[in-house]
Amino acid sequence: MRILALALLLIVPAAASRADPVQEARSATSACLSAVINGAPVEDIDGDDVTIRRGKDPVSCTVTVTAGEPVVIRDAVLVALKRRPEIFSPARTAWEPAGLASRETFCNLPGRRAYAAFVSTAKPGLSPVVIATVFEMAKRDDRCDRDMGLQMTAANTETAAPATAAAAVAPTATPAKSKRWRLPHIPGTPRQD
Repeated sequence: MRILALALLLIVPAAASRADPVQEARSATSACLSAVINGAPVEDIDGDDVTIRRGKDPVSCTVTVTAGEPVVIRDAVLVALKRRPEIFSPARTAWEPAGLASRETFCNLPGRRAYAAFVSTAKPGLSPVVIATVFEMAKRDDRCDRDMGLQMTAANTETAAPATAAAAVAPTATPAKSKRWRLPHIPGTPRQD
C-alpha cells in the first residue's frame, strides 16, 4: 500500500506539471491583448505548448500554439478575443487560407483606437496548430468594414503569378488587385518573403 501511495505521489505531479494547451492558448492570447491594448508588461515567453513573441514596430504580440486540436485551440483564442471590451468581430474581407484550415482577421469596434487580430488555424495534424497576432494599426483598415474580395498573403500572390500571367492573355478575366495588410515580420512567425 505504501508503494502504491508513493508511486501515485510521483505520477500526479508529473501529469499536473504539463499544462493544458487550450488553457495556455486562452491565457497567452489574453496576455497579448492586454500587452498591445493596455500596455501590460508581457515579454517573450516559451511555454510547454505555447510561445509569446512581442513586436515593437508596430506594437504587436504573437501567440504560437504547437499542441492540441486546431478547432479547439482556435475556439480558445476566440474566447479570449470575445472577452475584451473592445468587442472584436470578424472583418468583412476574407483571406485565402493557402494550405491552412483558415486565416481570419478580427477588428475592434470603429471609432476607437484601431486593433486587429490575425488568427491562422492549421489543418489537423499540422504544426503550429494556431498562430494569433494582435497589433495596433495607425488607422482602421477598410477591410474591417467592407468586403474587398478574397485577400491573399504575400506568399500566395507569388505562387499565383502563373495564374495572373494566364489571365493577362484573356483581358476579360483579370483578377482584382489584392491589398495587403502592412505588417512587418513579427518574431516567432514564419517569414512571408
